[in-house]
Amino acid sequence: MKIILSVATIIFPILFVACSPTQENANALNNKTTSKINFVDATESSGLIFKHVAGYSPEKWMPEVLAAGVAVADFNRDGAPDILLTNSGKFGEERPADAKNAIFINDGKGKFSNRSAEWNLGGSGYGQGVAVGDINNDGLIDVLLTNYEGDSRLLKNTGEKFEDITETSGINRDNKWATSAGMADFDNDGDLDIFIVKYVNYSKSNHQKTFSNKMLTYSAPYLYQGVSDQLLRNDGNGKFTDVSETSGIAASSQKGLALAIGDIDKDGDQDVYVANDTTPNQLWVNDGSGKFKDAARISGCAYSENGKEEGSMGADFSDFDGNKLIDIAVTNFQDEPTAVYSQTEPLFFREVSDAIGIGQTSRQRLSFGIDFFDADNDGDEDLLIANGHIEDNIEKRLESVSFAQQNSLFENSGDGKFLDISDSSGDALQDKQVSRGLAVADFDSDGNLDFVVANNNGMAELAQNESSSNGKFVGLWLEGIKANRSAIGTRLVATIGEKLIERQIMGAQSYLSVSDFRIIFGLGDSDKIDELKIYWAGSSPQIIKNLPAGKFYYIREGKEPMNFIPGEKQIKSEN
Repeated sequence: MKIILSVATIIFPILFVACSPTQENANALNNKTTSKINFVDATESSGLIFKHVAGYSPEKWMPEVLAAGVAVADFNRDGAPDILLTNSGKFGEERPADAKNAIFINDGKGKFSNRSAEWNLGGSGYGQGVAVGDINNDGLIDVLLTNYEGDSRLLKNTGEKFEDITETSGINRDNKWATSAGMADFDNDGDLDIFIVKYVNYSKSNHQKTFSNKMLTYSAPYLYQGVSDQLLRNDGNGKFTDVSETSGIAASSQKGLALAIGDIDKDGDQDVYVANDTTPNQLWVNDGSGKFKDAARISGCAYSENGKEEGSMGADFSDFDGNKLIDIAVTNFQDEPTAVYSQTEPLFFREVSDAIGIGQTSRQRLSFGIDFFDADNDGDEDLLIANGHIEDNIEKRLESVSFAQQNSLFENSGDGKFLDISDSSGDALQDKQVSRGLAVADFDSDGNLDFVVANNNGMAELAQNESSSNGKFVGLWLEGIKANRSAIGTRLVATIGEKLIERQIMGAQSYLSVSDFRIIFGLGDSDKIDELKIYWAGSSPQIIKNLPAGKFYYIREGKEPMNFIPGEKQIKSEN
């Protein structure tokens, strides 16, 4: 969230030139590419009726424009992805009745019912993000909710409702602004640990009034000190221990907004990339025991192409160019591109956003949520970005920029290059709101990946993928035995003819959000996956031959695949 503005009563001319596109960039915006990909706004028809309440105030408290998040997970074990949305309320006050968090249960066909009351999902504090995972390995997805007050809440899933176990879990309030969070088994002991990203030391008492062209605006992060992130080790008995210091991640206090968790170097353990706002981004490389070193600077993924800090908001991983090395994408402030760090050699990255076709148009929007996903099931991953400014009065200063912005969809052309198809891929991409959280899943069980967007002080949006020419698919729901039950950290390699496609089940990505743990492999014209190799954490690879297309498979670690129909019935968890 990078702004150049004046502080307190001192007013300087605005130096922000980010929002005045060059002629080259303007031409790029006016020459969008057509596509067969089509996303339909199914918010109302799906039943996902939810409004985020930010509580905008005349004082312009900083947290008001940064939420909200969304998590997609199968909370009731029927094989269909449900949706949990976070809410906020009014900053510094008790949360009102119309600003509760909400859970929507999916019938497997993309129709949702609000079950927040029966699932005991309310909410307290000024809500920010959400993380999910099975923390006690009972087969049920649990929830961690973050908020401004640093009072993260841990909710145990009983299968029918949530129980708040924060007080007995050892997760203590630290009064530090928590943003995004994620779960993964960082020490390879079979249970999920928790990584919580922290932002800045901000409060009403140290709030800095800032002005631009004599107009009061929201504060910029460079006015406040950063705080260190938090790592909580799962002790396996419903208790967590804060290992931030001993793990190494507390050694650097930055200004974190988001994280991506995955095996960036494919050495069998989970690494963390943290997107920091106006400070260097971090790549925490795991030594396998839960000890970390920040390799971002030496690896080339801490700064912009020009070696500068950026206003980074969201992050995701993907091998978008098919070179068998995991790449990183990071959303940034207006006039800064969505940075794409291509891993050209092990742990060596090169920023390539302009070279691959993303840089020019991404500079014209302020971006938060981000997800790589295969929108057309052709085997390569496309890129979806949620956009929205942080100045609610930006239109009064700059005619070319708006507070609410169009979200962006870039289609992967198959050669590591991308085409901006935002204007030609359906009415869901024409909606303009102040978008923040973003998550992806196949909500209607047709084998095509859909998406959901959490909008700041606005209605959530659900987009169904109605593309007419998508390829075939295989859907996978994985569950660990020796590995953690959610199978977070599992790496999958599918052989489809002569093509290899790799995916990971990630413990966090995007911004304040997490996508469905189920994996959808796009097969193009192929009728099957010839060979599926599953790299379960802590185990030898499991190999499965000849998985026919057009079906969903439930795979327990080491067991044979079992067909299931999402939403048809609950699948019991075997202990």
